[in-house]
Amino acid sequence: MKIRFSAVAMFSIPFLTALVLGFMPLDAPAFVPEDIDLLKESKKCPGCDLRGADLRSLNLAGANLEGANLMGANLEGVNLEKATLDDASCEKTNFRNSKLQGASMDHATIEEADFKGADLQDVVWIDGRVCKKGSIGACK
Repeated sequence: MKIRFSAVAMFSIPFLTALVLGFMPLDAPAFVPEDIDLLKESKKCPGCDLRGADLRSLNLAGANLEGANLMGANLEGVNLEKATLDDASCEKTNFRNSKLQGASMDHATIEEADFKGADLQDVVWIDGRVCKKGSIGACK
């Protein structure tokens, strides 16, 4: 059995593949700049889109980030003491050396988040338990 392809079919397949791939969404972070401004001004940004945002070294103590999308954001060294991060999307978020003491992260998603050196004492963790004194980098 011989299979024959026409020249049109041979050139159409790569073209159609490229066309379809061109319409697929990219996995690139895309935060909303107005949400960053709102967060910096008021520390109230529930449900904000902060994907991939560079928020290093900000003082966000007491901030309301409930339900915010922080996926891939850089929060290294950020002061988040007593902040509300309940139901926030924190996958692949960098929390290195952040101060989260007394914050609430109940039901937040944290897959592949980096908490190395982060102070998690008294944090309401994703499962509702409270992290003990000396919880640095991991909830104990």
